[in-house]
Amino acid sequence: MKRKPSAWIAVLLVVAMAFSGCTKKGADPTPTPVPTEEITPTPTEEPTPTPDPKSEWDDKFLKDRYDGVFKIGVALSSQTIRNVKAMEIVKNEFNSFTFGNEMKAENLLDQAATLAGYPDTNTEPVLKFIGIQNGLTFAMNNGYGVRGHTLCWYSQTPAWFFTEDYKAGSPLCSREVMLARLESYIRQVMEYCQTNYPGVIYAWDVVNEAVDPQTGDENYIRKGKNLWYETIGPDFIQYAFEYARKYSDGTADLYYNDYNCYEKTDWILKALAPIKEAGNIDGIGMQCHLSTGDNIQNHVYKVAKKFSDAGYKVEITELDITVTDSGYADKMQSMKYKLVFQYMEQAKLNGEIDIDSVTIWGLSDTDSWRSSQKPVLYKSAGSQFERKPAWYGAMQDPSIDAFEW
Repeated sequence: MKRKPSAWIAVLLVVAMAFSGCTKKGADPTPTPVPTEEITPTPTEEPTPTPDPKSEWDDKFLKDRYDGVFKIGVALSSQTIRNVKAMEIVKNEFNSFTFGNEMKAENLLDQAATLAGYPDTNTEPVLKFIGIQNGLTFAMNNGYGVRGHTLCWYSQTPAWFFTEDYKAGSPLCSREVMLARLESYIRQVMEYCQTNYPGVIYAWDVVNEAVDPQTGDENYIRKGKNLWYETIGPDFIQYAFEYARKYSDGTADLYYNDYNCYEKTDWILKALAPIKEAGNIDGIGMQCHLSTGDNIQNHVYKVAKKFSDAGYKVEITELDITVTDSGYADKMQSMKYKLVFQYMEQAKLNGEIDIDSVTIWGLSDTDSWRSSQKPVLYKSAGSQFERKPAWYGAMQDPSIDAFEW
């Protein structure tokens, strides 16, 4: 039986397409695989990690950086002295310290014992020294110098000390009695330290903050809220230095200490002139509570040079530099610290300023009296302490700019 022609035609078309390799219009032909040579990756070395730029500073410390130039000090509280981690930092970084509060009159005067012995204690107040024993013992055992701060200050000296019977609210005592109490107080403090911790105190702030243009008399001697002035008169400053020189064993210099010295340089020199003439003062302490907006050349260097030119030794006694919240706060603070240390070091080495020490007013921002403004060289969290950019500024790290504007 014959097939129909249409069926044969269909079969021939299928066979023809198979042999011709035809595909549908528009479709890509399947590529023929081409053997390729296998490529073995070349081994590479592990990338070298970028070194921590701070690591080179890990074994460097402030007291070593300025060895032979001036002492590097810090303000300490009794609480900090009991903090083992904090004192590890102190031992490494500093070779001097100042009691922040423990050596002030309110902490050394013993009202209960003085009242118990009255009237025999009328001109001989009773003092207690337990609050400074640990710190002085630490200093003596570790070769530290201590700044004695402070013998005569209008603040943090209790009002009862100035009254007739040592009771708050009683009438103020006479000039003669108050002069005797001032002499007794200075004698007892100095003799206690000199006898029990010989050579540890290297400087005394004999009088603190006695010059004030806002509340002062015609010579700017602080008068308002100053019971030393009210009971003795403006010459309480001269008497304080006279007594300090009288009872000093000669191992410590006698300083006048004040803040914002750039605002009252000439008035300070005028107030101290008779004391200097009597040979009862050695130097001037500049507190230097600064901010990042202050000009270091004008606020620190020029003032220190003027004091030095007048024949005084100089110490920066309470240095801190506050910051404001900005993106450049740390950088600005580090620059200002660098300028302070740069100016003071060069001035000392060039013979321009006779400077003995620079003291930072607090170990970490948490310890500072201006903690919210983060003014010092360390920050702390719990028992951990970390150097701030300000520390590198104080070390005069070359990567930190130092210029005024």
